Amino acid sequence: MWQKLLTYTSFMLLLASCQSTSTSTSKESPPQGKYRAAIQLQGNEVPFFIQFEGEGANLKAYILNSDERLETDVLIKEDSIIMDINVFDASLRAKYTDTVLTGEWVKHYAKNYRAPFKAVPINGQQRFELEGKPAYNFTGKWETYFSLGSGEPRPAVGNFRQEGNHISGSFALASGDFRYLEGNVSDSTFYLSTFNGEEAKLFIGQLNGSGELIGKYLNGLTGNYSFTAKPNENFRLASKERKVSTQTINFSFPDLQGNIVSLSDPRFKGKPLIVQIFGSWCPSCMDETKYLGQWYNDNKERIEIVALAFEKKDDFQYAKTRVEKSKNRLNADYTFLIAGHEKDVSKAFPTIDGPIYFPTTLYIDKNGQLRKVHSGFNGPSTGPLFEQWKADHQAIVEELVKE
Repeated sequence: MWQKLLTYTSFMLLLASCQSTSTSTSKESPPQGKYRAAIQLQGNEVPFFIQFEGEGANLKAYILNSDERLETDVLIKEDSIIMDINVFDASLRAKYTDTVLTGEWVKHYAKNYRAPFKAVPINGQQRFELEGKPAYNFTGKWETYFSLGSGEPRPAVGNFRQEGNHISGSFALASGDFRYLEGNVSDSTFYLSTFNGEEAKLFIGQLNGSGELIGKYLNGLTGNYSFTAKPNENFRLASKERKVSTQTINFSFPDLQGNIVSLSDPRFKGKPLIVQIFGSWCPSCMDETKYLGQWYNDNKERIEIVALAFEKKDDFQYAKTRVEKSKNRLNADYTFLIAGHEKDVSKAFPTIDGPIYFPTTLYIDKNGQLRKVHSGFNGPSTGPLFEQWKADHQAIVEELVKE
């Protein structure tokens, strides 16, 4: 049923010298222009594009997924290149010879989390090199159900646009979206992928004779799931808003300087407060923070924001380093507190019923009363869902400011 994706036949692991943080002149010319890259996961390629710009100390590299252009921090060491990917504790590490990059993707906070990686200069290649012309156009909205290993299938909305054999869009679940997906169509099968440093995902969907989409979803080193979908322009997800009784919540966590900050802090008095449940490892949190950073600059006289960071390690110095990088890179000029390990989030808010997804947004009025909980987030890759979130967010803020 599944068409076999093209794979590279050989990979080299990066030499230990890539661990160095010093720079020197390379024997090779640094990579330039656009590359087609791929990570090998579970016997399949997860392809994406890398754009190299500039030279020497000004060399930049950007991960490209559909409309996303994700900056990396580039370090050259002789014939090796290290790309620390945006805010995430992950990198691409490769040797480059004759313009070809060969190495691995590494998540640094997770033990032995690495996968082979290769990139070559683009020469008319598409994201997926497929045979066969499109026999179906997947543009539109799809009622989707993901089987994620336990429990009932989880509903999602798929929104896609297709031109020729190029397809892009995303799936959005109640917990959040899969962000910027991009790929190609062959016959009645689509291939979509995304890579952002923290995540590498592959989706393969084939239309059957009954007009139903039968799909496979691969996530990282081990995640292997399935989904089904059918066209339905009227399909909607259940509301992410949770009804809450008027109640007082509290928190008390250290800021990035180690000073304990609580809800009673003077900076939060007399204004509504947004509490953002955040993780520097969370791509959807990155999307929300990008938006809230600019929004806060335009609204800081009327409202405050505090982000509670739940990180991958229960280590203050590690968490501080990761959160500071997120705060600075995403231009978020509001308060960030180190709240603990990601698994501690439910303990921190025992009065909130149901799962707390990353991110979750709490709206608190001027009297310190919790008024609204928005669990999960659908970001800019979801189009109309993101626009609706922005409208809902602004509406509750205006309500709280006027009171």
